[in-house]
Amino acid sequence: MKSSLRIFFTLLIVSFIVLTFAGCAKKGPCLECASAEKSQKQQEAWQNLNMKVSQNYQLGKLKEATDAANEALKFARKAFGEKSPQVATALNNLGELYRVQNKFREAEAQYKKSLDIRKEVLGNDHIDVSVSLNNLATLYVLQKKYPQAEPMYNEALKIIEAKLGTNHTGLLVPLSNLTDLYKAQQRYPNAEITLKKILAIYEKTNKKDDLTYPKTLNDLAAVYYLEGKYREAEPIFNQTLTALETKLGKNHPDVIIVLENMAELYKKLGNETKANELLSRASSIKAGKVAKS
Repeated sequence: MKSSLRIFFTLLIVSFIVLTFAGCAKKGPCLECASAEKSQKQQEAWQNLNMKVSQNYQLGKLKEATDAANEALKFARKAFGEKSPQVATALNNLGELYRVQNKFREAEAQYKKSLDIRKEVLGNDHIDVSVSLNNLATLYVLQKKYPQAEPMYNEALKIIEAKLGTNHTGLLVPLSNLTDLYKAQQRYPNAEITLKKILAIYEKTNKKDDLTYPKTLNDLAAVYYLEGKYREAEPIFNQTLTALETKLGKNHPDVIIVLENMAELYKKLGNETKANELLSRASSIKAGKVAKS
């Protein structure tokens, strides 16, 4: 089996910053309104701290983002209590920052604390619990701790399915991550199942125009190839190519990936002429010697 076959998907991480606001419907001075005003000011301060974390993160300023995340955690503990959703969110975001800096031990500690608080405060079946499970599982995948990761992905999936339904787009992240786990373990029949679920969600939610749809098709075709199901892979690769050409144009770099994958497939099918034709087209796109789309 050729190792040059390329698959699009990479690991996905979701780090939610949950912001809620409290208000008071009463008019005029009252103890409840004063308390609500204080609460709202705390929420606004909390929001500003999280914005600071997010902005630095997006700019790649990881040290500044980490400092801001620690500041947000300290504020959340003082304003909302040690066991509060805000503290859980701050811990989750801090874990994410440690993860992207490859500080896996520190990231695991923060993710676990966030998960424990969310389960205790929000309940085992809360959506935020699924986020913590997904992030912690992905951290384990990065460390090749696959047996620890798989049940967490499945638990996250069960929570989302129970809360949002079996065709909700919220399932795409854990399903994609679970697919990556299966591919890393060369469990291709399992990857085939999860990829089909992903495609079904895109189709049932009318999101086939999303760029990840044809890329998922490519992944499924690649998995068929790796399973030796060459005839099943062929129409899926052709469907992928058509979708990408329509979405991105015939000369887009992503088209090259599919063309080269298809060439590998046709070699396996004994059609060297077709394989060479596809490789020639891929080479032309790389060299910029292409006709207008």
